[in-house]
Amino acid sequence: MPSLPYRRLLVGALALSLVPVSSALAGGTVKVTMDEFTLKSSPKSVSAGKVVFDARNDGADRHELVVLRTSTAASKLPQSGGRASEKGRVGDTGVFAGGKSKKLTVTLKKGHYVLVCNLPGHYAGGMRADFTVK
Repeated sequence: MPSLPYRRLLVGALALSLVPVSSALAGGTVKVTMDEFTLKSSPKSVSAGKVVFDARNDGADRHELVVLRTSTAASKLPQSGGRASEKGRVGDTGVFAGGKSKKLTVTLKKGHYVLVCNLPGHYAGGMRADFTVK
């Protein structure tokens, strides 16, 4: 039979192993679906940390997913040449064909983000969504 101090240490270690570590649970996976001309994310917010965007192009046209950190609402980004400003860009999937999927993994801090397809005319056509990191 272990001594009392050893048992207390063992019980304490066991209790700590059952407590979730917040950094391990931070972030998560976000499903993004795109077509002509919508972009939707589920969920619409995650906790800060490593985030995997699983982007699926359900449309026939080529699309891309660009993640921007900005305080500006998705519908109010400045535009030029048929594209939204990419100021605050933290990552993108690159362009991919209809019926295909791509993943983008980024580490995000707390704040407001905008998800867009920024091919010419796609942002203006409605391919944008607000996204929050808590």
